[in-house]
Amino acid sequence: MKNIHTLAVVALVAAIGTTAIAQTKPGGNVPPAQGPCAKGYEASAPNGRMKLSADKMKTVDLNNDGNISKTEFDAACTKGFFEDSKN
Repeated sequence: MKNIHTLAVVALVAAIGTTAIAQTKPGGNVPPAQGPCAKGYEASAPNGRMKLSADKMKTVDLNNDGNISKTEFDAACTKGFFEDSKN
């Protein structure tokens, strides 16, 4: 009888562990608390500069002045632009 209880506990722990693993994002995405939007404008875009590809820069830099303003940064965060960023 003891073995049945032990087996049931082990199965329950395994099921809970598997569920917890299945809920994490695959692919090594940066957790939201570490992304540019969580760090804020000053930390992520000092002097209006960020390491972005030319295409991404065109998307974020709405007035095409070569710098990212706080307004442009906030708009990009609102649209979820940086969610998959790893920088």
